[in-house]
Amino acid sequence: MNETVLLGRRAVREVWRIPAATIPALFIPVFFLVVNLGQVNKIFTPSQTPFLHGQHYVAFQIPVSLVFAVSSATSGLAMVTDIDIGYLDKLLAAPIRRTAIVWGRLAADLARGVAVSIIVLAVGYAFGARVKSGGVGIVLLVVLAALWGVAYAGIAIAIALKTKNVQTTNASFLIFFPLLFLTPNFVPMDLLAGPLKAIARVNPVTYVITGLRDLVLFHDIHWESLGACVLTIAATGVVLTWLSMRALATFAD
Repeated sequence: MNETVLLGRRAVREVWRIPAATIPALFIPVFFLVVNLGQVNKIFTPSQTPFLHGQHYVAFQIPVSLVFAVSSATSGLAMVTDIDIGYLDKLLAAPIRRTAIVWGRLAADLARGVAVSIIVLAVGYAFGARVKSGGVGIVLLVVLAALWGVAYAGIAIAIALKTKNVQTTNASFLIFFPLLFLTPNFVPMDLLAGPLKAIARVNPVTYVITGLRDLVLFHDIHWESLGACVLTIAATGVVLTWLSMRALATFAD
């Protein structure tokens, strides 16, 4: 546990010292949010769009921006840097648990996810969005979005350990684009065309976005969608973290 804390502290300090690694991941979802609002804000009005439940369209888009902002390849890129400078080899030779190497990186993703989620929510509030579930909902939005970032980070770490290549690891971010857009991100599930609806139903990102969205749009917590969101984050985290651990074991061998 001590080595995990120490490595996590080092990784979190990197987030603070190298903001350039986080700013692009934050800029892109905020940019898409502003562009989307500019395109459809006058089409989907609060008074004439039932699925907004009296809110501005920005409230419908905030969960998408949150998920977009925290799903980055930053930890994978940091892992490649550690490989290039020989730091990872030193860690593997040290008498520490190898799992601490991955958990330390994931700690940085958690810290980054919390900070980025707060900023995205602040932008949403500036555009008129409100979290109807109140303070509890805001806390859940920040925590669940950050945890999704931790869960998804495993794929970039695994690719970094397998390829040891900056370009390939950075390109792993592109995996998330089809996952994000094959969801009910612009309109609710029941308004999607048949083929897209079928894909969205088996897309795990759908359940994360829907769970977060219900926290924004409704006063009462919808436990079914929230439970599906939590279960999806947990399952994704288990699978992708296991892949990163397996990649680390292969790297060490």
